[in-house]
Amino acid sequence: MLNLDAVGRWIIRRTGRTLDQHATDPVPAAAHLPQAASDMRRARTELLLTVDRLRTALINEDDLTGSVAAVTGSLADIEQLGRDYRHARNWADTLITDPARTEYAAANTGGSLHRRYVNPGDTVLVVLPHTDSCRKQRLAGRRTRVRISQSDAELDPTVGPGQLRLPHADAGIYHDPAEGGTLYVLESAADKAAASDD
Repeated sequence: MLNLDAVGRWIIRRTGRTLDQHATDPVPAAAHLPQAASDMRRARTELLLTVDRLRTALINEDDLTGSVAAVTGSLADIEQLGRDYRHARNWADTLITDPARTEYAAANTGGSLHRRYVNPGDTVLVVLPHTDSCRKQRLAGRRTRVRISQSDAELDPTVGPGQLRLPHADAGIYHDPAEGGTLYVLESAADKAAASDD
């Protein structure tokens, strides 16, 4: 679908940084931008598809041969999806204009990163992002191994007591919309060198 990376391009134009670069910045507003972009993509896609279905029904004159509820129901869906999109866009705008994120980006150039594609069942080395959740648990910035599942990741038991699971966004695992949601982790040159020493 054409709009899958439109949100990523929009964020680059607004911030001068890619979503991958934001993901590794040690600022919560930046670390949350990949998830905000994902939410915005999802809302935008659902809105686009619903508007397109309504447009097709009107072009095909389905509103004249079927019940009027088919059209009015679609309008109610569009209204709700518009609210969902507005909420997602507002969250992204808030993160983009966050003073700490803006200040950090102005003082630090975005690093060069490499995507390493992974699959559920893989165990990989990650640097945990600076999301609010990771910061509250004092995990942000730590390098650890995680075992990836469909929706979350299990952290290496040496990280803390008991079994600790984090959603993908908090475990440094991202979804590539251009590749059908394929999972990936980010590595810098320093991360790759450290991984080879392990």
